[in-house]
Parts: sequence; structure tokens; C-alpha cells
Amino acid sequence: MRKHIRIGTRGSQLALYQAYRVKDALEAKYPELTFEIVVIKTKGDKILDVPLSKIGDKGLFTKELEIAMFNDEIDMAVHSLKDLPTVFPEGTKLGAVLERASAFDALVTKDQRTFEELTSEDIIATSSLRRKAQLLKLNPHLTIVEIRGNVNTRIRKMEEGYCSAMIMAAAGLQRLGMDEHISEVLSPDKMIPACAQGAIAIEILEKDHEIENLLDGINHPETMITSGAERTFLRTLEGGCQIPVGSHSEIEGDTFTITGFISNLDGSVFIKDSASGPVEEANKIANKLAEKLLNEGGKTVLDTIKANIAPQTGELPLKGKTIISTRPVEVGDDLSQLLKAKGANVIEAPMIRIETAVLSGSEKVVLKDLQKFDWVFFTSKNGVIHFFKQLIETNGNTTLPETLKIAVIGEKTAAELDYYGYGPQFISPEATAEEFVAAFKKEYHPEGQQLLLALGNIAGTKLEEQLSEKNDITRLNVYNTLPPVTPGENVQRLIQNNQYNCILFTSPSTVQNFHALMGRDLATPPIIGSIGPVTTQAVQELGWETAFEAAPYNSEGLVSSIIQYFSK
Repeated sequence: MRKHIRIGTRGSQLALYQAYRVKDALEAKYPELTFEIVVIKTKGDKILDVPLSKIGDKGLFTKELEIAMFNDEIDMAVHSLKDLPTVFPEGTKLGAVLERASAFDALVTKDQRTFEELTSEDIIATSSLRRKAQLLKLNPHLTIVEIRGNVNTRIRKMEEGYCSAMIMAAAGLQRLGMDEHISEVLSPDKMIPACAQGAIAIEILEKDHEIENLLDGINHPETMITSGAERTFLRTLEGGCQIPVGSHSEIEGDTFTITGFISNLDGSVFIKDSASGPVEEANKIANKLAEKLLNEGGKTVLDTIKANIAPQTGELPLKGKTIISTRPVEVGDDLSQLLKAKGANVIEAPMIRIETAVLSGSEKVVLKDLQKFDWVFFTSKNGVIHFFKQLIETNGNTTLPETLKIAVIGEKTAAELDYYGYGPQFISPEATAEEFVAAFKKEYHPEGQQLLLALGNIAGTKLEEQLSEKNDITRLNVYNTLPPVTPGENVQRLIQNNQYNCILFTSPSTVQNFHALMGRDLATPPIIGSIGPVTTQAVQELGWETAFEAAPYNSEGLVSSIIQYFSK
């Protein structure tokens, strides 16, 4: 019997809440065992600026957690059950569910108005086609916009004027102790929820009977029946986040009842019905209801929607180009995906490795005493990612003091913060430490402030030197940049034989490490792409020249510059 159990989860506030609910339940049931939370980032967490309907949802928030289970990095994975595909990947299954919280949707408004008090002047935000269709059915004059991000982020966007109202899962708000933002919990008569909404699921490997038996002790049978039936309904319809379908079920005595619907995108075609029967036949009842809705016109509606939202293949301006990327795989960046989407053959040759630093006791004290700081500074996505990893390991959560303000370099770093539910008070569009400090001082004139810098081990000292003139600085190296493993034979052969079109560098370290490892193998000077001026300077210091530099200084800007270069 294992004595230490690893619980995998996403890193958002809500996901962590759910994981800790599972951990608490297991610790109460099995006090002789120890349980650890392991945070893993998923594809859905990395893509925050694209509507879910455009990228699909099957496995969007689950795949990386499942891979971690197969790789024996975690023993179980905690999810919102509504995020799980209705058919599990081969080798995995649903191990247990906790007692369901509210299954309903909630209206959130700036001024606590109810749904009936909304007008055509209101802008309502939601990322769900299911919610959008039902809103338009209730009031076709409403203006509806997309919104992504965590609960805190969405509420902040509303307060900043992005929208005047939002529809969110009531359970999420309640679990985070944010009930005060709920203007109205919407009954199923107004809005039928997503299938299995409000349920916390624990996914396990099919062959792991030890963990399966462990989870039997915390499984909630009624939630397993109702949520399971709703997932059967959804599976029969072959639906998901990108399809406007929903269901709600309940058990009274020995009777199971389920209500479900299928709609087109604007709610003008809305097919809804209910069915009841013995509890032991819940799945059969749900399946028959779904088939009935399909036969009553639902299949035509769903086929039309799927055809309209199918991803379109764009131009492939980089087709036939072989591009070597030196960006570290650990960053989880979208550079490779963006290049491949434009037709490029991408060769991964990471020239640095990123690892979370091991903090000393005194450094952990800094994280436990964040309320003493006025500002925290991030200069990269890695700083954000590993700062919050350190917070989770040290404090057990990602909560920052309300008084702590945040300053970052670049929109990408700001977007990484958004994942954890925070927004920066200051964003510098400039890439260098000097420009960052100059812009910050011009706006805030800091004096006598306590400033925390969350950096990597090889970051320079210019930021702290320039900020420390009139302020107290604490530097915390939250991650380490390490030398790479020697590239594989395939990469070396491509470089030696000049069988590539260009090589991309995304930091001074990638330049320096590549030059040290592979510089002697270059048949001719390479065509080099740089992500920004600091990296360009590192290239020039080694006697090379850049063919193009990203504009702006991010992955999208780098891809755009590559296309422009090869289009000449």
C-alpha cells in the first residue's frame, strides 16, 4: 500500500480549491497516509485569448493531467466533471465524485440587478455557446461578448467596463467565497446548466485498483448517478462546450428526472423535453431523452452548428521551411504551434532548461510574509509560473494580499498572470530592465517602498540596482536557467549539413549555449531570428548577425517577422 499519494490538478484558484477538497476528504478518511498536490498546466490554460468554440474542448483541460498519470507523476487527477470528455482515454476512468455543489448558473452584475432588470443596453459576457443560446432565447436583443480567464479576472474585467453582466457557474463563485457577486442564481426554468456542472471528479488509471479502492471511501453515490446520466445524455448527442446543449437531473425518492435541450446558436430553434423513471435506469432514461431530441430536429441543428464552427485551414506561408527553435520546452510557449500552423517544419533544439528553484528557509519566509511588500515585479512568463509554483508549495494556495501591486514586462507576462486570476497595475511594453524601470519610475515615482523581484538565477542586477536607489529591494530567484542537454543526432546533422532555413533565439542564454555547443558545426553563418533587442545584442556579441527581429517582442511578432523575411 502506498503511503504517499499525489493528486494532480490545474493551477487556477478554482482548480486548487477542488484539489484541496479532495485532499481534505482523503486525509479525513485515511489519516495514516500523506497526500500531495501536484500542479500541471493544460492546453486550455495556455490558450486564453481564443473562444472555446473555435479550438474545440475535448480534453482541453485534461490531457496533460492524463499524460502525467501515465508517466507516474501523479496517482489521480482532479477535474471539474463538466470539463471531462464523455469518453475517457483508453486506460483511464472515473474513480469517484464528491458531493455535488450547486449545478446552476449565476448572473453577476455590477449593481446586483436580476435578469428581468437587464436591458438591450447591457453587455453580457460568457464563453459558453450553451449560455449564449439560452440568453438569446430569453431576450434576443441582448448584446453578448466572449470572455475567458479565471473568476477573479472576469470580475475585474467587468468592473473595468468590459461588460455590465456575466453568466458564470454558481458553484465556482460559491467555492471561492465570492457569493456577494451573485445577483441571481438562475433556475433551470431560465437556464439549463451544463451536463455534470458543479461536480468534482477524480480520474484514475483503470489498472490502479489500489487508488480505486481508496477513492471508494469518499465517493458520493447520488452525484455519481445524476452526473453520470447527464454525461450519458451528452455522449449520445456527441456534444461539448462548442455545442449549445445542456441537462439537469435530480432524484426524489426512487424517481430520477432529467431535463435536456438542444439549440441553435441564437436560440431561435430550441428543442427541450424531460423524462422520468426508476433511479436504477437513470442512464437508460438519459439516453432515450437524447435520442428523442435528436429525432425531433436536434440532429439537423447540431450538424449545422458543427459545420459552421469547423476550423478553417488558412494559408501556409512557411510551408517547406525547416526552422530550428531553441526555446525551452518547459516554457509551454505557443511558438512551435504558431510556426506549424503556418506550415513550417519545426525542429525543437532547446538551448536552456528551466527548473523551479529550491528555496531556502529564509526565502520561504518571504513568501509567507507577502503583505509587507508594496510591489512584486515579473520580467517574464517563467517568473510568474515559478513564483506561483513556489506559493503553492510554501503556502498551499496562490492567494496574494489585496494590497500587493504587480508590475510586469510585456503582455505575455500579463496574460500569464491572468491564469492565476490577477492583473498587473503596470505593464511595460519595453524589453530591457533599464526601459522597464524608467517607465515605472515615470508613472509611480516610488520612494520608501518594499519591492519584491521574482526572477531567474541568471537574470542581471540592473533591475534591482536601479530600483534600490530610494526603495528596499528583495530579490527572490524562483527558477533556475540551466545548460541544455546536447541536441540529438538529427538536429546536429541538420546543422552540420546546413539543412535548415533559419534558427530562432528567444533569450541571450539560448544564443550563448547554442554557440558553445554547436557553433563549430556550422557550415555557414546561420540565418538568425531574434525575439528582441537583448537577444539580438547577444547574437552580435558572438560575431553573428540577425536576419530579422520580432515586432512586437513575442511569439506572434517573431512568426510575423519570419513570414515577412521569407516573403521578400
